[in-house]
Amino acid sequence: MREALTELVQQVRSAGVPVSIAESIDALRAAALAGIEREPLREALAAALVKDEVDRPTFDDVFDRFFATGERAKRKRLAKRAPREEGRGGGGGEGTGASLRPRSEPSKERGNRPAPVAKKEAASAEIRRRQQRRALLARPFREMEPREAEELVLLAAELGRRFRARLARRRRAGRRGRLDFRRTLRRSIARGGVPVDLVMRRLRPGRPDLVALCDLSGSVRHAAEFFAALLAPVHDYFRRVRFFVFVDRAVEASFEDGRLVPHEPIDLHAFSDYGRMLVDLEARWVHAFTRSSVVVVLGDARNNRRPPRADALARLHGKARALWWLVPESTAHWGRGDSAIASYRSSCDEVLACANGAELVAALDRLSR
Repeated sequence: MREALTELVQQVRSAGVPVSIAESIDALRAAALAGIEREPLREALAAALVKDEVDRPTFDDVFDRFFATGERAKRKRLAKRAPREEGRGGGGGEGTGASLRPRSEPSKERGNRPAPVAKKEAASAEIRRRQQRRALLARPFREMEPREAEELVLLAAELGRRFRARLARRRRAGRRGRLDFRRTLRRSIARGGVPVDLVMRRLRPGRPDLVALCDLSGSVRHAAEFFAALLAPVHDYFRRVRFFVFVDRAVEASFEDGRLVPHEPIDLHAFSDYGRMLVDLEARWVHAFTRSSVVVVLGDARNNRRPPRADALARLHGKARALWWLVPESTAHWGRGDSAIASYRSSCDEVLACANGAELVAALDRLSR
């Protein structure tokens, strides 16, 4: 087990994920506690080895390849059988061992290059790809070129599938509901205060509705389309998903071919007006906000010093189950210039910074827990 985990850690490092010696030791201890069940082992090792959520897809890829069903056992059987068959072949004659390719023979499938060289080149190419992806995710939305924004949307398809897999694992783990501490402690009184019988809270019935409000003004548009692309693979985890886009007024939209497509004309060159948008949203679309709705606003809250109308946001929040605001700029810029985020914070359950793709992925992962 120790040798297998050491080999796994080496492959994780080769894929571009930084792992220290101390974290390798933590991984061994975590594996000893988690046992050999696949998913508990995956989560235990990820907790020990993955420091940045951006690296989690890389770790999952390496883990799945390394622990592919039957692959390691097959390699061991081949390694044990090869020396015996080579001995039967009479030193490379026409016997059984003649069908075995000598180690020095070039691999035809790899362009006549030795297998170790081809494997090293493939690993180097994979590391470069991971580094480029990490650099793209770390680039601020406001500094992105159109080409980079398109690449980010394409990357969102892969990250969205990973996000879906995490939601599936959490749903399976949470089917019993969360621990009800108060009822558990009350029941433990009959046993001398020892909480032997755990009482779980009942899960809320049904799936929630998702209402996403996306600012399409200026460079915020890149963040909005990346956000919508991340959500595309997880639509079936909600009963209904509705997108609204805005600059100075709200328009319903859909996500098609990597783009947010408004259902009505919208002036992308207008001055941002969050106050007018919220009032318009409340007047036209208030029926979309119910006790089953989770509302996510993606926008920088830059209102051109117009009335923010936080009262309209507070009323919409009162009709919904939860309201989160994702701000695609760093917290250092909040409240400066025409930023009205301070006016809206009291009406939100969470306000999170997501100035780049990595932060937006981490924010969605946090909100999905």
